[in-house]
Amino acid sequence: MASGEVLALGEWKRHGWNIPACLAGMMLVSVHNYALGAMVLPLEREFGWSRSEITAGHFFPSMAAIILAPLVGIAIDRLGARRIALAGVPAFCLCLAALSLAGPSITSWLVLYFLLGVASMLIFPTVWTTAVNVRFDRNRGKALAVTLVGTGVSATFVPTLTTVLIAEEGWRTAYQVLALGSFAIVFPLVWFLFARDEQRGAGAGHAAHAKPMVAELLSARFLKLAGAAFAFGLAVSAVTTNAVPILRAEGLDPLAAAKVAGLIGMGSMIGRLLGGVMLDHLEARYVAAGSMLLPVAAIAILLGSQGDAASAGAACFLVGLSAGAEYDACAYLAARHFGVKRFGALFGTIGGILLAANGMAPALSNLVYDLSNSYDIVLWTMLPLLALTGALFLAMGTYPADPDGLALAKD
Repeated sequence: MASGEVLALGEWKRHGWNIPACLAGMMLVSVHNYALGAMVLPLEREFGWSRSEITAGHFFPSMAAIILAPLVGIAIDRLGARRIALAGVPAFCLCLAALSLAGPSITSWLVLYFLLGVASMLIFPTVWTTAVNVRFDRNRGKALAVTLVGTGVSATFVPTLTTVLIAEEGWRTAYQVLALGSFAIVFPLVWFLFARDEQRGAGAGHAAHAKPMVAELLSARFLKLAGAAFAFGLAVSAVTTNAVPILRAEGLDPLAAAKVAGLIGMGSMIGRLLGGVMLDHLEARYVAAGSMLLPVAAIAILLGSQGDAASAGAACFLVGLSAGAEYDACAYLAARHFGVKRFGALFGTIGGILLAANGMAPALSNLVYDLSNSYDIVLWTMLPLLALTGALFLAMGTYPADPDGLALAKD
């Protein structure tokens, strides 16, 4: 066995036992997002709220994330991901269950969703991706892929599970069951498997030689990555979060729409795993830019077919493939271009920008629906956003030779 293969295998032996906890954490991150699509119609019927009002719940915490996510990232860099996760998992699950208390005023829903958004910062993807990036180098792409596949698991099962729970027990009980079940699965894994010895990046002791963080945030490379993340988040979240309402508008019944929407999750899981392998062998900017072709094809399918479950399923699967590869690529690009010493703070900023886009997209797209009674305008708007995303990724250039400044530190 070649020395490189031995080193790569050694990474999995030393650190692979962290991955189940990271995977479960990523499942938890997106539970509320993929449950919301199934909740829209019951909330609309019970309280008379518009779809844009309901999905505006995403907007307020997303705006707060622009400030909170970098701060949590700094806390991760200083305190370690484990401490943040152990506080974040119960806080998030409690706030998820509290959504069952909403109504009849839309204000109650928005306030509860804001609290959920604040709690979600403590289980933000930065928590889990930091733990991977500081432990894996040769297998970083694959380790990130396995970790981030957790969102695909949620996307696959949560819409259908939520729809069934709503049909049998009502939307309030559905939120409570999702919260309790999530806590029962995730917290024990984090407690027993998430590493106590938070290894910081090699060379963490040489922070004095690193470029000031403000300079990194204002650098052309970082602005390109942030812009690409924001444009992609706006485009794809308009479909992923609203998949069930979009498919209902196409003529599918509630359960069929939820099952078809679950193909986004299946595509996401496959996209993450394939993308992770490619990231370890190809430049991430090419992987990221190339994946933009998939949602373009999905838009063409959705605009060209109405009420056909097979076509809608193919479109959802393609969107999932792209979304899966894309988030991996963003995390990978951040680590390769800016190093791991301050990955929590820098990728926390990217994550906050992504979450802001994820929060804006559902509210804006449903406002368009409320005004036009159609999602077609939303789908057409995605095309220029996807083109911009691909161009920004390509413009990032090649990886720097020494992003952590270790060579300078040794001089």
